Amino acid sequence: MITFYKLIVAILAFNAGLLGFLAYAYHAKRFEKYRISMKESMKVPSMERLRNIAFISVLSLIAVFGMTYLIYPYTFHEKPISGLRLVYEILAILLVYDFAYYWLHRLMHTKKLMRLVHGVHHEVHNPTAMESFYLTPYELFAGLGLLLACTWLIGPVSIYSFAAVFFLHTNLNITVHSGLVSKRVLLFPIDHLTQKHYVHHAGNYNNNYASLTPFWDMMFGTRG
Repeated sequence: MITFYKLIVAILAFNAGLLGFLAYAYHAKRFEKYRISMKESMKVPSMERLRNIAFISVLSLIAVFGMTYLIYPYTFHEKPISGLRLVYEILAILLVYDFAYYWLHRLMHTKKLMRLVHGVHHEVHNPTAMESFYLTPYELFAGLGLLLACTWLIGPVSIYSFAAVFFLHTNLNITVHSGLVSKRVLLFPIDHLTQKHYVHHAGNYNNNYASLTPFWDMMFGTRG
């Protein structure tokens, strides 16, 4: 279990570095040409925004360590596995999660859940990396719980498979909220997801529900 949490801590440290860089880049003059929009991010007072982000950031740490500890014996193992098995576990978790999150996100856009759960996150109309943590505790636990449930469903899985999934999931979530596009050919898939997520936040609430790929939006006719 110690190795598992060393991996989690390393990933969280990388998340923090990426978050800090993207937050700096969004406001830095030298990176202005990469901003998707120059509009105001949100109309919530700065202190209220920062209090929410700080609270959710701390709560997310508690949730990650607490929830993984509770399900560890049933979900993860540290036995050696083949490279093929590693790839299978990573892809299987990501595929199941992306499908499940599509429907969770779409459900959160119903009138009642938008008001009670998801509406806070949509106070952000031009997101930055910091606003990836601007949400309610309900949404935090729903998203993390879904990822862990999907992992349990595929599992038990190697701690290294989950580490790869957790790394991709957390960093992509930060990046698609960054409000920045790299304009590099090799990073086009990430730029595309970031652009689509900006459109979603800007008011196109009936489209772009998927988290990791545009596949489910394309399949179910909600690609906007």
